[in-house]
Amino acid sequence: MKIAFLGPAPPIRGGISAFAVELSKCYLEMGHEVKMFGFRRQYPALIFPGKSQTASFDLPDSLQTDNIFIPYRPDTWPRGLKAILDFEPDILFISYFIPFFAPLYSFVARAMKKTKVSIILHNLVPHERWPAAKLLARSVLKYADSIICLSEATRNELKKLMPNEIYLKSKLGFHPVYDQYQIHEEIAREPHTLLFFGLIKKYKGLDILISAMPEVLAKYQDARLLIVGEVYGSDELYQNLIDELGIKENVESHFRYVEDGEVAGFFQRSSLCVLPYRTASQSGVIAMAMALGVPVLASDFEGLAQYIEDGVNGMLVPADPEPSAADLAAKIIRFFDSQAFESMSRAQLDKAKEYTWEALAQMLL
Repeated sequence: MKIAFLGPAPPIRGGISAFAVELSKCYLEMGHEVKMFGFRRQYPALIFPGKSQTASFDLPDSLQTDNIFIPYRPDTWPRGLKAILDFEPDILFISYFIPFFAPLYSFVARAMKKTKVSIILHNLVPHERWPAAKLLARSVLKYADSIICLSEATRNELKKLMPNEIYLKSKLGFHPVYDQYQIHEEIAREPHTLLFFGLIKKYKGLDILISAMPEVLAKYQDARLLIVGEVYGSDELYQNLIDELGIKENVESHFRYVEDGEVAGFFQRSSLCVLPYRTASQSGVIAMAMALGVPVLASDFEGLAQYIEDGVNGMLVPADPEPSAADLAAKIIRFFDSQAFESMSRAQLDKAKEYTWEALAQMLL
């Protein structure tokens, strides 16, 4: 079978690109021919708040990539569409996560007369406000033959916001566990060390976690917070908050994009991965923590709670209307008091066996 992917692809960095790569590897191992149709540039430099849009990837020689599209340049679309049609795929997977790409995706999807179109729905509507988000999503989803939702929250949102004929094309999938990270034998876990990992945007609530630290430190003076991820915008807000609270000595900040080779080391040092999100549909960070055996404390949203059994492989904190620093601190202290790392870590590793790339790859077909 010929399988095509449309969306972010190497060297474009980020979770969506990494997700498509892991699925592509599965299909190659199954004996299918796979080609990724990606972007020469993903966003205009003027509106991109990060520092770099690309990263290095370790790709199989047999994985074909053609970064032919520029999403905000319609003049590049016909040539890209022709490249997909010339490949003659049996199925085209489209990675949908924000409305920015909807016009391009709609242009391609409606031209796929002989190819099954399957939407991998990471998010239906973005976490930040976006004009006409529902309308743009619908403009793509109406051309889908099937829609795979990666969380219960996203599928419920689809049912609520989209016409029934679109919802009935959907199926509940899951976010598989990333297993490509290299363990560093020389790195040991540091007791009472918290990890905030991933791209830093306001909705992810890093400021809430920083604000919780003084209360945690009042009980555990050796507690540390590792912050690892590039800030979309300026890191000044977080640096100033750390200074104002007088916790600089207990915070280690890495405000940058982290390549795959470094990822495992940060999780290995940590006792608890904290995701104090203000809103969420699902999280690739949970998939990383699960693979690396690190318990997760997350906001109690449906898309996160789907993967966390409170008190077994992690903990949940109330999120209505948003997590509070006091509640977060209380949960962190309870986790440290319980000395439950070992049992929760084993539960995470056991749970990881349920969420494999092979299982999702078969489901998608």
